[in-house]
Amino acid sequence: MGFMQSTSGDGGDFKVYVKYNAKAGRWYTKEDKPDAEDFEVTDMTAVFDFKSLRTGWFLFAPGVAPVKQLNDELRHWAVKPSPDFKQGFQIDVFSNKNLLGVREFCSTAGAVIDAMNDVYDDFDTSPESKQGKLPIVKCTAVKPIVSKHGTNYQPVLAITGWVDRPPELIEKIEGPASPTPPMRQAAYATDLDDDVPF
Repeated sequence: MGFMQSTSGDGGDFKVYVKYNAKAGRWYTKEDKPDAEDFEVTDMTAVFDFKSLRTGWFLFAPGVAPVKQLNDELRHWAVKPSPDFKQGFQIDVFSNKNLLGVREFCSTAGAVIDAMNDVYDDFDTSPESKQGKLPIVKCTAVKPIVSKHGTNYQPVLAITGWVDRPPELIEKIEGPASPTPPMRQAAYATDLDDDVPF
């Protein structure tokens, strides 16, 4: 994963997001057009491009694009830019049917990172990943995680099939995905029958 990306605003390509609201246990995205409003994704099933997976420091603020400082390697952490930044990840996902195209999924929520670590383990140990295929990942459920800060809902992500890389997901040239899950930290207590399966 040899790369380094500066904070947002560096002139890079903008991707429409898909986001997970851990307080509500729901997924949202929007159309790729000005002033589009979020809508709920009721079937979060998409191709996850683990070769695009990045980790880094993220700063989310209402009404503005997130500020990012991405790591040069998945498990090699840069210095935290400021106390307001949180550790997180970003990854490209694709579904014409459910997401209206390629979307960028990123999060700093511990419950989401744990779920991503689990599905990453499944991806990394599957023979299909060694063949260059990408997984179709489905959010099959959400489960409540109760803490002193209240209840959050962790997505349960499962690989339901494998596909060749869709042309919409341009392959990254930085190298293969890390052989170990990128966000494991002590701090964090079949193909489908449809003609267009994702």
